[in-house]
Amino acid sequence: MTTDSISSTFALQAADNDRAAAHLDAHAQLQEMSDVMVKQKGLLNYAQAGLLLDVSIKRISELVRLKKLEHWEFLGRNYVSMTQVRERYQQELKDGRSPLSKRKQLVASVKAALKHDRLQMGQGGFQGPYQRKLCKEAKEKRKGKQG
Repeated sequence: MTTDSISSTFALQAADNDRAAAHLDAHAQLQEMSDVMVKQKGLLNYAQAGLLLDVSIKRISELVRLKKLEHWEFLGRNYVSMTQVRERYQQELKDGRSPLSKRKQLVASVKAALKHDRLQMGQGGFQGPYQRKLCKEAKEKRKGKQG
């Protein structure tokens, strides 16, 4: 699933009506991104996914093209499913390579966490909306037990 986007530079140079439309489109895409993040338990950009799977960004693109990872585009940036990356990570699919040591797995996880882009940070990180949903459900559960 992809979403068309308008360049922010183009939108700033456009007429007021076009700018307003681009502004509304950007808000709609951010809301859709938030919804997808909840459903997929987070989204990773290609650099983050590549670090976690110990493959290149080009290989992530290839996995998307082969439909082994689901792809989303929000405001011109590409993301893949945290759930699917986690599944591939746990399966340690390496095409003949030995699995990563625990130390290398930890280093890759930390590096991936440092590779957030502005859209992800605006949503609260690669799992922001999903974590907020879990917190909300936990609060509702506690209220239900008390009442």
